[in-house]
Amino acid sequence: MATTTFSGPVVSDNGFTGAITGNVTGNVSGQVTASKLVVAQAQTGLAAALVDEANALNTTGKVAGLQITDLDDGIIYTATGDGVNDDWVGSDGTTSITPAA
Repeated sequence: MATTTFSGPVVSDNGFTGAITGNVTGNVSGQVTASKLVVAQAQTGLAAALVDEANALNTTGKVAGLQITDLDDGIIYTATGDGVNDDWVGSDGTTSITPAA
């Protein structure tokens, strides 16, 4: 398997290992290892923000797996999808938030 550093579109039918700069869009199968991940900033009053479908946390940059920490209670919320009404599931195993109008 080849190893390289690149920027720009890449197609690989035989696997790829290398450094990627910029955004990655598409389907990934196999193992992904990342040295940097973008996560939402931890904040207080998070539950009130997540329940509001018009809040930027639900409308901008929301993707399945996005995690954000509520500094009030230490719960990490994980988005189940990228839609404004897709749930946020809490790390405590009992808390779930469904954004609504």
